[in-house]
Amino acid sequence: MEAYYQPSNKFSPLSFIYFLIACIALIPILALIYSYAIWYIPFPYINFFITLGFGFAIGLLVQKLAVGLGKVRNNTLAYAFGFLGALAGLYLSWAVWVDLVINAGETYGSDRIGFSVSNIKLEQVLELALQPGILFEIIGEIMNVGVWGFRNTTVNGWFLGGIWIVEAVIVLFMGTTIPPGKSSEPFCELNQKWFEERQLPAMSFLEPPMRAVSRLEDNDYEALKGIAHVPNPTTENHSIFTLYANETNENYLSIQNKRATTNNKGETKFTDRDVVTYLRINEEFSNFLESI
Repeated sequence: MEAYYQPSNKFSPLSFIYFLIACIALIPILALIYSYAIWYIPFPYINFFITLGFGFAIGLLVQKLAVGLGKVRNNTLAYAFGFLGALAGLYLSWAVWVDLVINAGETYGSDRIGFSVSNIKLEQVLELALQPGILFEIIGEIMNVGVWGFRNTTVNGWFLGGIWIVEAVIVLFMGTTIPPGKSSEPFCELNQKWFEERQLPAMSFLEPPMRAVSRLEDNDYEALKGIAHVPNPTTENHSIFTLYANETNENYLSIQNKRATTNNKGETKFTDRDVVTYLRINEEFSNFLESI
């Protein structure tokens, strides 16, 4: 029997239906919100975080819907769903944004900052989305001319194209890397359910962590004999224990060390390090942890 959980690489055929629902009904809404946000918020630094949020939202949606409800235990498929979902969201956001450019009206603001009032026409957006050749042709024209700038300089050409590429990479990266976080989690093939996840209160920092691992792999919880709850985990070194259990009394454990450091402003920051991830443990070991 393996010491650590290994995904079965199986999936439910329903996962493809859930993915299509995400792409047809939900990701277009995210694309619409994202396009309007970057249109009406004329701050490049804020738009960077909006782009991060857009990619994260797509990845989380695919993770919860296609991977979670679709019972995907195949990391490759989870990556594929994430990438295709992010690609669909990116493409639809371009269709919406280009339509905003086409319908741009009166401009408000000052010489330093401002925005143009615009609203989409749904039929026009659908036409653009269904005709990628025309869509990309218009995008090329917009890149040559530019629609925004700073310090009286219009951003256009390959510099603007480079910004768009960075935004696309962010969305694709975030959307692709988040879904496999679920597909890697313990799943019971017997009752076709994800394991119940329970995070225990903050425990003592494991030092040195690797010395404890070999004993934990043998289900020897004597390695944790002196462990206790940490009274103030917001400022102290501590470890996070997460238990995964189900009705068949099969159990897994993940442990993460969190080392505290204080910066010049007096703020506490934590450096995370995984000690074990999805380690198979017996029922006795699980009961011991929950009794601490």
